[in-house]
Amino acid sequence: MVAYLDSSVVLLYILKGDLAIRHALACETILSSELLEIECRRVLQRCRLIGDLSDTTYVTAVKRLDALLAGISLLALSSSVKKRAMDAFPVVIKTFDALHLATAIIFSEKHLSETILIFSYDEAMNRCASVLGFAVPLA
Repeated sequence: MVAYLDSSVVLLYILKGDLAIRHALACETILSSELLEIECRRVLQRCRLIGDLSDTTYVTAVKRLDALLAGISLLALSSSVKKRAMDAFPVVIKTFDALHLATAIIFSEKHLSETILIFSYDEAMNRCASVLGFAVPLA
């Protein structure tokens, strides 16, 4: 089984200690788009700048993120991913969600025998992933 992580799951784990991520971490392969790292680092920086994280808790959060990222295969935002993200989706989703789902779609097309689980707390992304045929454990 392959776990595809969305930033919502990673950030809730890093910032709030949410443990639902353990289900994803139990999978043989854990992957996401390289967008995941960008999103997570931007959120952590924003939280520090607006005072939601002290300098100390920011450093701790970055270390947790780095440790988690060490076990995740980050897939490139390739031209095929970007092209797929520009195509229509069965339900309304935001741009970053389209990029994440396009990454999962392109991966699944190359790994037909793999079962891909999409881990996200975003309702629209989960709905779209489900319609596309992905399993969505956190829906």
